[in-house]
Amino acid sequence: MKEIKRRELELLADVCNKNDVPLKLAKDLIKASEKFTYENVSPGARIKEYQDLIDFHIKINQ
Repeated sequence: MKEIKRRELELLADVCNKNDVPLKLAKDLIKASEKFTYENVSPGARIKEYQDLIDFHIKINQ
């Protein structure tokens, strides 16, 4: 379980760094992603989920 969480945080950090997203938003994304967790999701699919959540939050905050 710890390995899965670590990998998810690494993927989230990559996406956040690419999009210059603040830490608070990243924490919100982690909470939201737990609601959308699916078994056997590939890293690519997880990155897409994070990117979709970032895009959603950016639209809300504009």
